[in-house]
Amino acid sequence: MTTRYESQKGSALLVVLLILSVMVIVATNMTMHYNSEFLRTANFVNGIQGKWYNKSSDSLVRRVLHQDFEDDPNSVNLSQYWATQGRTFEVDGGLISTHVFDEYSCFNLNALANHGYDYSDGSGNKTNMAKEVLLRLMLYMQIQQGDAEVVVDSIADMVDTDTSISRNGAEDSYYMSLAYPFVVPNTRLYNVSEIRAAKGMTASIYRRLKPFVCTLQNNELHINVNTLTETKAPLLAALMLSDYMTVESALDIIKSRDREGWTSVSNFLNQELVTNLSTDRTKGFISSVVAINSSVFHAETVLEYNGMKRRFFSYFVKNNKDAVLYKREYGGAE
Repeated sequence: MTTRYESQKGSALLVVLLILSVMVIVATNMTMHYNSEFLRTANFVNGIQGKWYNKSSDSLVRRVLHQDFEDDPNSVNLSQYWATQGRTFEVDGGLISTHVFDEYSCFNLNALANHGYDYSDGSGNKTNMAKEVLLRLMLYMQIQQGDAEVVVDSIADMVDTDTSISRNGAEDSYYMSLAYPFVVPNTRLYNVSEIRAAKGMTASIYRRLKPFVCTLQNNELHINVNTLTETKAPLLAALMLSDYMTVESALDIIKSRDREGWTSVSNFLNQELVTNLSTDRTKGFISSVVAINSSVFHAETVLEYNGMKRRFFSYFVKNNKDAVLYKREYGGAE
Protein backbone atom coordinates (compact mmCIF):
# COMPACT_ATOMS: atom_id res chain seq x y z
CA MET A 1 0.00 0.00 0.00
CA THR A 2 1.31 3.45 -0.97
CA THR A 3 1.71 5.71 2.06
CA ARG A 4 0.81 9.40 2.15
CA TYR A 5 4.51 10.29 2.48
CA GLU A 6 5.45 8.32 -0.64
CA SER A 7 2.62 9.97 -2.59
CA GLN A 8 3.93 13.41 -1.62
CA LYS A 9 7.43 12.41 -2.72
CA GLY A 10 6.06 11.42 -6.14
CA SER A 11 4.21 14.72 -6.53
CA ALA A 12 7.30 16.70 -5.56
CA LEU A 13 9.33 14.79 -8.12
CA LEU A 14 6.81 15.61 -10.85
CA VAL A 15 6.91 19.29 -9.90
CA VAL A 16 10.72 19.28 -10.04
CA LEU A 17 10.68 17.56 -13.44
CA LEU A 18 8.11 20.05 -14.73
CA ILE A 19 10.22 23.01 -13.57
CA LEU A 20 13.31 21.42 -15.07
CA SER A 21 11.51 20.93 -18.40
CA VAL A 22 10.40 24.55 -18.45
CA MET A 23 13.95 25.69 -17.67
CA VAL A 24 15.35 23.51 -20.46
CA ILE A 25 12.81 24.88 -22.94
CA VAL A 26 13.55 28.47 -21.93
CA ALA A 27 17.30 27.87 -22.12
CA THR A 28 16.96 26.22 -25.54
CA ASN A 29 14.89 29.10 -26.87
CA MET A 30 17.37 31.61 -25.51
CA THR A 31 20.25 29.71 -27.10
CA MET A 32 18.47 29.46 -30.46
CA HIS A 33 17.58 33.15 -30.34
CA TYR A 34 21.17 34.04 -29.46
CA ASN A 35 22.53 31.87 -32.30
CA SER A 36 20.07 33.40 -34.72
CA GLU A 37 21.03 36.92 -33.70
CA PHE A 38 24.70 36.02 -33.85
CA LEU A 39 24.39 34.60 -37.37
CA ARG A 40 22.30 37.57 -38.49
CA THR A 41 24.88 39.99 -37.14
CA ALA A 42 27.76 37.98 -38.64
CA ASN A 43 26.07 37.93 -42.05
CA PHE A 44 25.44 41.67 -41.83
CA VAL A 45 29.06 42.38 -40.91
CA ASN A 46 30.36 40.02 -43.59
CA GLY A 47 28.10 41.66 -46.14
CA ILE A 48 29.42 45.12 -45.27
CA GLN A 49 32.99 43.83 -45.38
CA GLY A 50 32.30 42.16 -48.73
CA LYS A 51 31.06 45.44 -50.21
CA TRP A 52 34.22 47.18 -49.08
CA TYR A 53 36.34 44.44 -50.64
CA ASN A 54 34.33 44.93 -53.84
CA LYS A 55 35.00 48.67 -53.75
CA SER A 56 38.69 47.91 -53.36
CA SER A 57 38.49 45.62 -56.38
CA ASP A 58 36.73 48.37 -58.34
CA SER A 59 39.56 50.78 -57.53
CA LEU A 60 42.07 48.29 -58.89
CA VAL A 61 40.01 47.77 -62.07
CA ARG A 62 39.82 51.52 -62.62
CA ARG A 63 43.60 51.83 -62.29
CA VAL A 64 44.18 48.98 -64.74
CA LEU A 65 41.74 50.42 -67.30
CA HIS A 66 43.28 53.87 -66.89
CA GLN A 67 46.72 52.43 -67.59
CA ASP A 68 45.49 50.66 -70.74
CA PHE A 69 43.68 53.78 -71.98
CA GLU A 70 46.82 55.81 -71.41
CA ASP A 71 49.08 53.28 -73.16
CA ASP A 72 46.83 53.00 -76.22
CA PRO A 73 43.81 55.32 -76.38
CA ASN A 74 42.80 54.13 -79.85
CA SER A 75 42.50 50.39 -79.31
CA VAL A 76 41.08 47.92 -76.80
CA ASN A 77 42.31 44.37 -77.28
CA LEU A 78 42.98 41.15 -75.43
CA SER A 79 46.73 41.78 -75.06
CA GLN A 80 46.09 44.58 -72.54
CA TYR A 81 46.21 44.35 -68.76
CA TRP A 82 42.43 44.45 -68.25
CA ALA A 83 42.05 41.18 -70.18
CA THR A 84 44.42 39.24 -67.90
CA GLN A 85 42.53 36.27 -66.51
CA GLY A 86 42.91 34.57 -63.16
CA ARG A 87 43.42 37.57 -60.89
CA THR A 88 43.04 36.17 -57.39
CA PHE A 89 44.08 37.95 -54.20
CA GLU A 90 44.25 36.75 -50.64
CA VAL A 91 42.39 38.85 -48.08
CA ASP A 92 41.87 38.42 -44.35
CA GLY A 93 39.54 35.46 -44.10
CA GLY A 94 39.33 34.47 -47.74
CA LEU A 95 39.99 35.09 -51.42
CA ILE A 96 38.81 37.65 -53.94
CA SER A 97 38.95 37.18 -57.72
CA THR A 98 37.99 39.68 -60.41
CA HIS A 99 37.47 39.33 -64.17
CA VAL A 100 36.95 42.27 -66.51
CA PHE A 101 34.84 41.96 -69.67
CA ASP A 102 34.39 44.25 -72.66
CA GLU A 103 30.74 45.19 -73.17
CA TYR A 104 31.47 45.72 -76.87
CA SER A 105 32.08 42.00 -77.30
CA CYS A 106 28.37 41.23 -76.95
CA PHE A 107 25.10 42.15 -78.66
CA ASN A 108 23.37 45.16 -77.13
CA LEU A 109 19.70 44.17 -76.87
CA ASN A 110 18.63 47.81 -76.67
CA ALA A 111 19.86 48.24 -80.25
CA LEU A 112 16.69 46.46 -81.40
CA ALA A 113 14.89 49.78 -80.89
CA ASN A 114 17.29 51.73 -83.10
CA HIS A 115 15.48 52.59 -86.34
CA GLY A 116 18.75 53.88 -87.73
CA TYR A 117 19.45 50.24 -88.52
CA ASP A 118 16.31 49.90 -90.64
CA TYR A 119 16.90 48.95 -94.27
CA SER A 120 14.43 49.40 -97.11
CA ASP A 121 14.92 47.55 -100.37
CA GLY A 122 13.06 50.21 -102.34
CA SER A 123 9.89 48.15 -102.81
CA GLY A 124 8.40 48.97 -99.43
CA ASN A 125 9.94 46.03 -97.57
CA LYS A 126 11.76 47.17 -94.47
CA THR A 127 13.99 45.13 -92.18
CA ASN A 128 15.98 46.02 -89.11
CA MET A 129 19.59 44.91 -89.44
CA ALA A 130 20.11 44.62 -85.68
CA LYS A 131 17.15 42.25 -85.41
CA GLU A 132 18.57 40.22 -88.27
CA VAL A 133 21.91 39.90 -86.49
CA LEU A 134 20.23 38.63 -83.32
CA LEU A 135 18.08 36.21 -85.32
CA ARG A 136 21.12 34.78 -87.12
CA LEU A 137 22.97 34.51 -83.81
CA MET A 138 20.18 32.39 -82.38
CA LEU A 139 20.08 30.21 -85.48
CA TYR A 140 23.84 29.61 -85.18
CA MET A 141 23.13 28.44 -81.64
CA GLN A 142 20.81 25.73 -82.96
CA ILE A 143 17.60 27.47 -81.87
CA GLN A 144 14.64 26.72 -84.13
CA GLN A 145 13.85 29.56 -86.51
CA GLY A 146 10.21 29.86 -85.45
CA ASP A 147 11.19 30.10 -81.78
CA ALA A 148 13.98 32.57 -82.57
CA GLU A 149 11.65 34.86 -84.55
CA VAL A 150 9.17 35.01 -81.67
CA VAL A 151 11.90 35.82 -79.13
CA VAL A 152 13.56 38.49 -81.29
CA ASP A 153 10.30 40.28 -82.09
CA SER A 154 9.16 40.04 -78.46
CA ILE A 155 12.37 41.59 -77.12
CA ALA A 156 12.13 44.30 -79.77
CA ASP A 157 8.58 45.09 -78.60
CA MET A 158 9.84 45.32 -75.01
CA VAL A 159 12.49 47.95 -75.79
CA ASP A 160 10.77 50.09 -78.43
CA THR A 161 8.78 53.14 -77.44
CA ASP A 162 5.55 52.34 -79.26
CA THR A 163 2.73 49.88 -78.60
CA SER A 164 2.65 48.40 -82.10
CA ILE A 165 2.97 44.63 -82.13
CA SER A 166 5.65 43.12 -84.35
CA ARG A 167 4.72 40.17 -86.55
CA ASN A 168 5.78 37.57 -83.98
CA GLY A 169 6.06 39.82 -80.94
CA ALA A 170 3.81 40.87 -78.07
CA GLU A 171 2.71 43.97 -76.19
CA ASP A 172 0.60 44.57 -73.08
CA SER A 173 -2.45 42.72 -74.39
CA TYR A 174 -0.50 39.44 -74.37
CA TYR A 175 1.31 39.87 -71.07
CA MET A 176 -1.80 41.08 -69.22
CA SER A 177 -3.54 37.81 -70.11
CA LEU A 178 -0.94 35.69 -68.33
CA ALA A 179 -1.39 34.08 -64.90
CA TYR A 180 0.94 36.74 -63.48
CA PRO A 181 0.13 39.79 -65.63
CA PHE A 182 2.44 42.73 -66.19
CA VAL A 183 3.02 45.52 -68.68
CA VAL A 184 6.06 45.80 -70.91
CA PRO A 185 8.47 48.65 -70.16
CA ASN A 186 8.67 50.05 -73.72
CA THR A 187 12.05 51.47 -72.83
CA ARG A 188 15.62 50.22 -72.68
CA LEU A 189 16.50 47.16 -70.62
CA TYR A 190 18.80 47.53 -67.63
CA ASN A 191 19.67 43.88 -67.12
CA VAL A 192 19.77 40.89 -69.45
CA SER A 193 17.62 38.88 -67.02
CA GLU A 194 14.61 41.03 -68.01
CA ILE A 195 14.26 39.13 -71.29
CA ARG A 196 13.29 36.01 -69.34
CA ALA A 197 9.77 37.44 -69.32
CA ALA A 198 9.65 37.86 -73.11
CA LYS A 199 7.12 35.87 -75.09
CA GLY A 200 8.65 32.64 -76.40
CA MET A 201 11.62 32.70 -74.01
CA THR A 202 12.49 29.40 -72.36
CA ALA A 203 15.17 28.41 -69.86
CA SER A 204 17.07 26.57 -72.59
CA ILE A 205 17.02 29.53 -75.02
CA TYR A 206 18.00 31.95 -72.25
CA ARG A 207 21.01 29.86 -71.17
CA ARG A 208 22.29 29.68 -74.73
CA LEU A 209 21.65 33.34 -75.51
CA LYS A 210 22.88 34.98 -72.28
CA PRO A 211 26.69 34.75 -72.89
CA PHE A 212 26.31 36.67 -76.17
CA VAL A 213 24.05 39.55 -75.16
CA CYS A 214 24.18 42.60 -72.89
CA THR A 215 22.19 45.75 -72.12
CA LEU A 216 24.05 49.03 -72.61
CA GLN A 217 22.54 52.35 -71.60
CA ASN A 218 22.00 53.38 -75.21
CA ASN A 219 20.50 51.83 -78.35
CA GLU A 220 23.71 51.65 -80.36
CA LEU A 221 25.36 48.45 -81.53
CA HIS A 222 29.14 48.20 -81.43
CA ILE A 223 31.13 44.98 -81.78
CA ASN A 224 34.83 45.20 -80.96
CA VAL A 225 36.43 42.57 -83.19
CA ASN A 226 39.65 42.85 -81.18
CA THR A 227 38.05 41.50 -78.00
CA LEU A 228 35.90 38.71 -79.42
CA THR A 229 37.13 35.42 -77.99
CA GLU A 230 36.89 32.13 -79.85
CA THR A 231 33.70 31.30 -77.96
CA LYS A 232 32.11 34.45 -79.46
CA ALA A 233 32.60 33.21 -83.04
CA PRO A 234 28.80 32.82 -83.53
CA LEU A 235 28.37 36.54 -82.85
CA LEU A 236 30.96 37.49 -85.47
CA ALA A 237 29.36 35.09 -87.94
CA ALA A 238 25.94 36.65 -87.33
CA LEU A 239 27.35 40.15 -87.77
CA MET A 240 28.40 39.37 -91.34
CA LEU A 241 24.72 38.91 -92.33
CA SER A 242 25.56 36.34 -94.97
CA ASP A 243 24.23 32.86 -95.62
CA TYR A 244 27.72 31.92 -96.74
CA MET A 245 29.35 32.78 -93.42
CA THR A 246 29.77 29.87 -91.01
CA VAL A 247 30.81 29.77 -87.38
CA GLU A 248 33.93 27.90 -88.45
CA SER A 249 34.85 30.70 -90.86
CA ALA A 250 34.33 33.29 -88.14
CA LEU A 251 36.50 31.23 -85.81
CA ASP A 252 39.26 31.22 -88.43
CA ILE A 253 39.06 35.01 -88.63
CA ILE A 254 39.44 35.31 -84.85
CA LYS A 255 42.35 32.86 -84.79
CA SER A 256 44.12 34.78 -87.56
CA ARG A 257 43.98 38.01 -85.55
CA ASP A 258 47.29 39.42 -84.33
CA ARG A 259 47.90 39.47 -80.60
CA GLU A 260 47.16 43.19 -80.44
CA GLY A 261 44.26 42.93 -82.86
CA TRP A 262 43.51 44.89 -86.00
CA THR A 263 44.94 48.39 -86.08
CA SER A 264 41.90 49.87 -87.81
CA VAL A 265 38.36 48.99 -88.80
CA SER A 266 39.32 49.15 -92.48
CA ASN A 267 42.02 46.53 -91.93
CA PHE A 268 39.38 44.17 -90.63
CA LEU A 269 36.86 44.98 -93.36
CA ASN A 270 39.49 44.59 -96.11
CA GLN A 271 40.11 40.94 -95.33
CA GLU A 272 39.31 38.82 -98.33
CA LEU A 273 36.63 36.73 -96.64
CA VAL A 274 34.87 39.77 -95.16
CA THR A 275 35.05 41.71 -98.42
CA ASN A 276 33.68 38.82 -100.46
CA LEU A 277 30.69 38.43 -98.14
CA SER A 278 29.78 42.12 -98.00
CA THR A 279 26.90 43.35 -100.16
CA ASP A 280 25.44 46.75 -100.89
CA ARG A 281 22.75 45.97 -98.30
CA THR A 282 25.12 45.02 -95.49
CA LYS A 283 28.32 46.97 -96.16
CA GLY A 284 27.27 50.26 -94.58
CA PHE A 285 25.72 48.60 -91.53
CA ILE A 286 28.73 46.36 -90.82
CA SER A 287 31.21 49.21 -91.18
CA SER A 288 29.18 51.32 -88.72
CA VAL A 289 28.96 48.52 -86.14
CA VAL A 290 32.48 47.06 -86.25
CA ALA A 291 34.92 48.69 -83.81
CA ILE A 292 38.45 48.19 -82.53
CA ASN A 293 37.94 50.36 -79.47
CA SER A 294 35.53 50.10 -76.54
CA SER A 295 34.09 52.45 -73.96
CA VAL A 296 32.02 50.21 -71.65
CA PHE A 297 33.31 47.42 -69.42
CA HIS A 298 32.04 45.33 -66.56
CA ALA A 299 33.88 43.53 -63.78
CA GLU A 300 32.68 40.36 -62.06
CA THR A 301 34.09 39.91 -58.57
CA VAL A 302 33.73 36.68 -56.59
CA LEU A 303 34.44 36.90 -52.86
CA GLU A 304 34.95 33.84 -50.68
CA TYR A 305 35.02 35.19 -47.15
CA ASN A 306 34.43 33.56 -43.75
CA GLY A 307 32.63 30.62 -45.30
CA MET A 308 30.38 32.68 -47.58
CA LYS A 309 30.55 33.24 -51.32
CA ARG A 310 29.24 36.40 -52.95
CA ARG A 311 29.27 37.89 -56.43
CA PHE A 312 29.47 41.55 -57.36
CA PHE A 313 29.07 43.23 -60.76
CA SER A 314 30.51 46.66 -61.47
CA TYR A 315 30.08 48.64 -64.69
CA PHE A 316 32.51 51.23 -66.03
CA VAL A 317 32.38 53.73 -68.87
CA LYS A 318 35.41 55.27 -70.54
CA ASN A 319 35.81 59.00 -70.08
CA ASN A 320 38.90 60.19 -71.95
CA LYS A 321 41.63 58.14 -70.24
CA ASP A 322 39.65 57.40 -67.08
CA ALA A 323 37.15 54.68 -66.23
CA VAL A 324 34.06 55.95 -64.41
CA LEU A 325 31.98 53.57 -62.30
CA TYR A 326 28.28 54.08 -63.08
CA LYS A 327 26.49 51.02 -61.73
CA ARG A 328 26.89 48.17 -59.24
CA GLU A 329 24.89 44.99 -58.80
CA TYR A 330 25.21 42.79 -55.75
CA GLY A 331 24.67 39.06 -56.08
CA GLY A 332 23.60 39.18 -59.71
CA ALA A 333 20.08 39.24 -61.12
CA GLU A 334 19.54 35.63 -61.99
